[in-house]
Amino acid sequence: MNNSLLSRAAVTLVGCLLIASVCSAQPFTAPAKLNALSKVQLSSELAARVTEVRLRAGDRFSKGDLLASFDCTELQAELEGAESKRDLARRQRNANISLKKLGGNISELELVQSEAQLAEAVANAKVLKHRHSFCEVRAPFSGFVITRNAEPHQRAEVGMPLFELVDNRALEVEAIVPSDWLDQLTLNSTFLVTITETDRTYTASVQRIVPLVDPVTRTVRVIGTIESDAENPGINALLISGMSGEAQFYFAPDGGNSLGKVAAQQVGAN
Repeated sequence: MNNSLLSRAAVTLVGCLLIASVCSAQPFTAPAKLNALSKVQLSSELAARVTEVRLRAGDRFSKGDLLASFDCTELQAELEGAESKRDLARRQRNANISLKKLGGNISELELVQSEAQLAEAVANAKVLKHRHSFCEVRAPFSGFVITRNAEPHQRAEVGMPLFELVDNRALEVEAIVPSDWLDQLTLNSTFLVTITETDRTYTASVQRIVPLVDPVTRTVRVIGTIESDAENPGINALLISGMSGEAQFYFAPDGGNSLGKVAAQQVGAN
């Protein structure tokens, strides 16, 4: 028996004890995969020419790093014009207020109009400033580039995909289990998951049970998180989104129906 098999047997034994099941019982197995909690496709918010693309597929980045930028010369000019009109409207409103206080010949309607013009100018400047913030595409979290769809000098349209990003530091285990297991599944219960790519077995706990049965396959989705290993703190660093394997559940012989308990726990968590 090699070290990998010995390690897996030890983890299985520990998992059995954690689940408070009979270790001699055969596990109930189901396919499983790893999903990243932070995975996103960034798209262009502007119709503009791409001036710079800094990262390629596989590159690491930190939150806030510049990923790409656009040519926003025209948008910058529009923003400056809108800010000038805003400042002029504010000065006009203030002058009208001062004139009214000094007893000048100005009507209430003129005051209201100056207030409305200022509000419109402020709103227009805010819209253009918001649009201008899209001239730079920055990372919403730390992680890796999965795909890059933009190149310098390319013209991007609104909605065009730019990057696909992923953060593998926070992963979930998704197991597809038969719906007739529901009477024995409970939140926070422990199960094992063997990942094919690493050839290792990990301890995980049930966090959510998706309350929908697939009418064709008669299965439900069980979402769990892999627990950290105090003796091997770096072992989970080998795990990345998309890896797959097998989840192993050990049910007690007198399991009983706990579906109502599961529903109550889920409602209480909301």
